[in-house]
Amino acid sequence: GLYDGHVAGLIERQTDHLASPHETQPRETMHVVRTRHILLATGAIERTPAFAANDRPGIMQAGAMAAYVNRFAVAPGRSLLLSTTHDGLYEDALRYRDLGLNVVMLDARNTENELQEQARAAGVELYLGCVPYHTVGRKAVAGMQTAYLDADGNLSTGPTLGAEAIGLSNGYNPVVHLLSHRGVKPVWNEHLQAFIGGNTNEHITLIGRAAGVYLADEIEKSVQHVLAALTGKKAPPDAPKLGFDSPFMPLFEIKNHNKRKRAFIDPQHDVTTKDVRQAHQEGFVSVEHMKRYTTLGMATDQGKVGNIPGLAIMAEESGRTIAETGTTTFRPPYTPVSIGVLAGRARGAHWMPERRTPMHHAHLDAGAVMTDAGLWKRAWYYPQKGEDINDAYIREASVTRQTVAMIDVSTLGKIQVQGPDATTFLDRVYVNNFAKLPVGKSRYGLMLRDDGVVLDDGTTWRMGENDYLMTTTTAQAGPVMAHLEELLQTRMQDLKVHLTSVTDQWAAVAVAGPAARTVLASCLPSLDWSDEAFPFMAVRSGEASLSDGVASLFHAARISFSGERAWEVYVPADKGRALWDHLYQGVQAAGGCAYGMEALGALRIEKGHVTGAELDGRVTLEDAGFGKMASKTKNYIGAALRKRPEMTRDDRKKLVGILPKDRSQTFGAGAILCA
Repeated sequence: GLYDGHVAGLIERQTDHLASPHETQPRETMHVVRTRHILLATGAIERTPAFAANDRPGIMQAGAMAAYVNRFAVAPGRSLLLSTTHDGLYEDALRYRDLGLNVVMLDARNTENELQEQARAAGVELYLGCVPYHTVGRKAVAGMQTAYLDADGNLSTGPTLGAEAIGLSNGYNPVVHLLSHRGVKPVWNEHLQAFIGGNTNEHITLIGRAAGVYLADEIEKSVQHVLAALTGKKAPPDAPKLGFDSPFMPLFEIKNHNKRKRAFIDPQHDVTTKDVRQAHQEGFVSVEHMKRYTTLGMATDQGKVGNIPGLAIMAEESGRTIAETGTTTFRPPYTPVSIGVLAGRARGAHWMPERRTPMHHAHLDAGAVMTDAGLWKRAWYYPQKGEDINDAYIREASVTRQTVAMIDVSTLGKIQVQGPDATTFLDRVYVNNFAKLPVGKSRYGLMLRDDGVVLDDGTTWRMGENDYLMTTTTAQAGPVMAHLEELLQTRMQDLKVHLTSVTDQWAAVAVAGPAARTVLASCLPSLDWSDEAFPFMAVRSGEASLSDGVASLFHAARISFSGERAWEVYVPADKGRALWDHLYQGVQAAGGCAYGMEALGALRIEKGHVTGAELDGRVTLEDAGFGKMASKTKNYIGAALRKRPEMTRDDRKKLVGILPKDRSQTFGAGAILCA
């Protein structure tokens, strides 16, 4: 996985038993290396031989059968028949026997090895040199008519074997799709009987099964080789071995001379072996032409299952090898994408993701009523016994004003702005100046759209000379990131600036109220929270000893949402719950509470702080009362168009505060001022 744009995590298997390609829950150790190198350990895809199989429930890839058993603890049947051309299925067969299932195994190879001896000893009924010929059964699979295969490829009648489910595998196709997307041609490997990724000049390395390394010990070795190359440490003396101990047998089709029996290669598009041969007879000799004539590999699996058997038949017909025949380009999407996904927001709530902060369950534990803020779930209010929303939010707002309270602000957008021209970039984006902002200070800023309308507001922290942390409103985090990227890629290409969205990387808590300093000094004593050491809008970093017993780096800024003395405290997301619990103990001890979105809205309205409700895409700086913030000495996005006559009329609507004439009364929710 990638972390902060610069760190790749390498997964190294550490497990007592050898992990088969279908193992679903190996113990993992994460090695983190600072690098710009991308490592792909995405695995391999099972393929099956083409043979005259009737379209009945019960036939599946052997990998799917293993997924049912290992991941979901569901046996596809009490008696299983496995067909293989390699060593990879033997561990699965032993696993099924341990679970008390009856297992019959066909191995197309006619050679003995140690795995076969283990299988027999475990009670697996094994047939060597034997392949599936056609299925038996009416409404579902009842068994398999088998055939013996001699060294010349001739078939002779074999036994008919009963089974409730049949698992097939004639090898694995390493996942080379990302490299293929990047224009790297896959290379045929005779030992694996599969294509593997070719050489690339980019910083991308295939490891593990994606590189054709299938044995667990060899996978570890492949990881160690890459670690050595990236860190300069000593690598194991020998290269990781590809495949298994015994070679794969090239068996891509089991020919049935009954012309009424069809052998499907691509079941999604109903492509048969006959279709591939027909394409060759009609002159489609290019692999790309054959793909388009037959539609082989054009379904949602993008050829992951059927391409190799199809290429093998095409190679046989043309008298070439599979390597000479070549392969088509694998294209995204790698996994199937439905039309509903592409419709996106037009499908209502069905596809909208639901985002939760790291403190989500802490809010639920405290009895919070949750509400939607954009895609996020946020605490709306924390009712005590007998309280409705009005009672709860007034109490929470009063406690904030009188003592201390805290709120989860993890949903704020967070964008790391880095590079030698970061300051210049911010000056062009914000209406106010950032050039003279000292390191260790933050500043409130407003940015405009091109048409001069306010896009978003937020604070930006200067963490280093060329390193800023920009915060945005929850709702505008995505649009602001897209806006900034568009500027850098199209209109400000001269600037050396890198943007990284780190919204999910940091959890944040705001602590506000007259007793906020006392609580923070007690809970986070590594910093001096006094006015002299921590003035308004300052940014400081420290180390916290949290309630989970693990110390954590944190950043704090003296910024106020509520108008009271307040600080925001940021920790890595995985420490968010621990920070919340740690601070909550201190807040409660001081007579405070947690407050939600309803109280926050009231506190901000009292102080005249704008929110997303006011910055609704129709408001100018002057409308919101921010006209004096705009610099008169620099240029910035929206500077020219905000001065259009229509935008500067004296009679434009302005943002004001209103109170009921009778102060004992309140406005109803959604009230409209008519006159």
